[in-house]
Amino acid sequence: MYSKHLLKILLFLKQKSNNFKFNDQILAQTITTGLSLTHPTPTCNCLIRAYSQSPTPIKAVLAYNYFIKIGSNSNFADNYTYPALLKACCRLSSIPNGKQLHAHVIKTGLDCDIYVANSLLHFYGFLAQFTDARFLFDKMSKRDIASWNTIMGAYTTSSNSIIEIMAFFKRLMCENVRADNITLVILLSACVQEPKLEFGRVVHDFVIKMGFGSILNVNNALLNMYTKYKEMDSALKVFDELDHWKDVVSYTILINGYVEIGLIDLGIKIFHQIIDKDVGLWNLMIHAYVKAKRPTNALELFKKMGNEGVMPDQNTMVSLLAACASLLDLQYGRLLHMFINSNNVKQDVYVKTALIDMYSKCGSVEEALVIFYKMEYRDVFTWTAMIEGLANNGYGNEAMKFFMRMEEEGIQPNEATFVSVLTGCSHSGFVNEGSQLFKKMVEVYSLQPKNEHFGCLIDLLSRAGLLYQAEEFVKLLLPEERFTAYKILLSACIKYSEFEVGEKVAYEMVKLKSHSHETHVLLSNFHAVAGQWERVAKTRRMMKELKTRKNPGFSSVS
Repeated sequence: MYSKHLLKILLFLKQKSNNFKFNDQILAQTITTGLSLTHPTPTCNCLIRAYSQSPTPIKAVLAYNYFIKIGSNSNFADNYTYPALLKACCRLSSIPNGKQLHAHVIKTGLDCDIYVANSLLHFYGFLAQFTDARFLFDKMSKRDIASWNTIMGAYTTSSNSIIEIMAFFKRLMCENVRADNITLVILLSACVQEPKLEFGRVVHDFVIKMGFGSILNVNNALLNMYTKYKEMDSALKVFDELDHWKDVVSYTILINGYVEIGLIDLGIKIFHQIIDKDVGLWNLMIHAYVKAKRPTNALELFKKMGNEGVMPDQNTMVSLLAACASLLDLQYGRLLHMFINSNNVKQDVYVKTALIDMYSKCGSVEEALVIFYKMEYRDVFTWTAMIEGLANNGYGNEAMKFFMRMEEEGIQPNEATFVSVLTGCSHSGFVNEGSQLFKKMVEVYSLQPKNEHFGCLIDLLSRAGLLYQAEEFVKLLLPEERFTAYKILLSACIKYSEFEVGEKVAYEMVKLKSHSHETHVLLSNFHAVAGQWERVAKTRRMMKELKTRKNPGFSSVS
């Protein structure tokens, strides 16, 4: 019989499971009152479960170790103890702790318990320990559908997921185990990894045959599969067949499918049909407009969101700040910043990085720096946004200093960081520094240079008049990527009157884009500087013949 004091504690833990700050107080109370000795199992289980769900799951393992150490009954742990502990190990990504718990499970004889065995399966699968998961599954004397679903779900993250999952599914069928809706959701999720849709259509047929066609999560998985394959007609058919069963997830999947293939207006049409739209749906459409370079539409949709009484979150703000950055609208960006502060929108690292990016792109580097310096935590994207902002606003020297500070603080730069700092070097004429950074990117950080990096270096060398060196780097680009680099190089040849390199560049440009108006204008300018008037006349004639003459501009007086 439990004491009144114990019942009070257990009830408190059940009702206040989200008040994590009380867990330590309750643990201390159970120790001082002796409850950890008189009733170790219920006390231990409730505390471990509370800690496993808290921001500090390691305390679940520590509490377990403490109860083992002081417990007069060494077998206090039961089949409710270990699943909570294994959940904590998953959140900690701690394979050693999980394996130690597995040994304890075997010692206590609970490895035959299906609930505990399935928790162990989930632990190994969650941490991608496929060999251990497979070994455990094959050794299980008794399996239920949850066991099959757990092992199949584990393999969804493996490189050859569809082969493994289909093999398990075949075994399941051979052992006359009835698949449930979770099984089919896992199968459909695995089908998305295949390059072709054949497997998915076979599973769809099976769904209908087994009578799962009216189950919502199965249909949402089918919707997701068809949209991933861009089979929107099939997706729309599944969506329409859902009729009144469809939920927010169904709408979100379908809208996102249209957005991904560029049919945003179709997506917004479906969006406006939804009566009760949650913040996630609003965020999806706002982000879609930003991604499609339609920032004005994104800001207009934000106004409608406010009119419908939906409170935006940090994800909304990140997209809206990107829209302001795209429009170079500093005033609207400041209004959004004020909105964030006055409405207690969570200012995580993503929001603050978006603010830095917006202020930098709108030309207010000072405001970007104020936010940067006030941040307690900065990730590589934050540093990159600040370095890019400094570089693009003409502060190349400061961009270099920030890059060095970033390295000193132990933050490893990524490809985008190097594009930003190389841009700063290019704009400021730091040839030696830029060359050293390019070398460091390859040799120290083992990053493969991309076209953007070569473009920065070509621009840097061209601006400095090192045209032969720049030409060699252009040759390292793929043919289809060279035209822009050749434009930069030819402009530099005109500036430095370097006609030998210019002739070769001009020839290569004609080979790549002989019908381009831009090509002929640059060629005409180059031949004019070189005093090759016959070639200028010939180029102009070609422009007329190809009808590539530039459309005249106009001006008006209001």
